[in-house]
Amino acid sequence: MLSTQFIREGISRGERGVIVVFEKRPEEYLTTAPGALRLDELVAEGMLTMLYLRPLDLSVDETMEEIATAVKRIGATRVVIDSLMGFELALAPSFRDEFRESLYRMVGALVDLGVTVLMTAELTESYTELRLSPHGISFLTDGIILQRYIELDGALRKILTVVKMRGIDHEKELRLYDISEEGIVIGEPLAKYERVLVGTPRLGAE
Repeated sequence: MLSTQFIREGISRGERGVIVVFEKRPEEYLTTAPGALRLDELVAEGMLTMLYLRPLDLSVDETMEEIATAVKRIGATRVVIDSLMGFELALAPSFRDEFRESLYRMVGALVDLGVTVLMTAELTESYTELRLSPHGISFLTDGIILQRYIELDGALRKILTVVKMRGIDHEKELRLYDISEEGIVIGEPLAKYERVLVGTPRLGAE
C-alpha cells in the first residue's frame, strides 16, 4: 500500500515509476492494490512499469540489468522493490550468502541512475526486540518508516512512525493509520499512550 502510494504521488508530479515485485505477478498486484484500474491506466500511459522477477536462478547483476533497463526505457525517477525477502528468495542459492553486499551494490547502482528507491521488508513481530531490517541492512537507507500492528483498547490497530530520515529533523510520534480506497490515511498521534512498541500500551501519566 505504501509502495503504490509512493509511486502514485510521484506520477502526480510528473515522475515516472517502476515497481519490481518478486512474490506476486504484476496482473495480481494491479488488481489487488487500491485504485487498481488507475494503476492499469498508468501502465498503459507509459508512466508506470511493473516488473515481475521470480525465476530462482537470478543473479544480482541480472536483476539490476532488468531494473536499469526499465528505468531508462521510461525515464523513471522512482523505483519500488517489493519486497526484500522476495528478492532474496528469487536469487540463485549461491548469491544468497552475500545478500547484504549484493543489495548494497544494487542500491548504489540505482541511486547512480538518479532514482529514489523505496524497499519493503516484512519482519517477524517481536515486542522484546525492535528490528528495523533483515540482515542488518538499515544502514543502506536514508529513511526508515516502521509499520506494525498493536492491540489498543481491545482492538487490532495499525501504527506508523518515521524511525530515521537522514539529515532531517523529522516527526517522531507514533500515529494510527487506516487504509481506504484512496490509500493510507494518517490518523492521530498516540500521545496519551506509552509502552506501545513493547506490546503493553497504557495511558501515560497526565
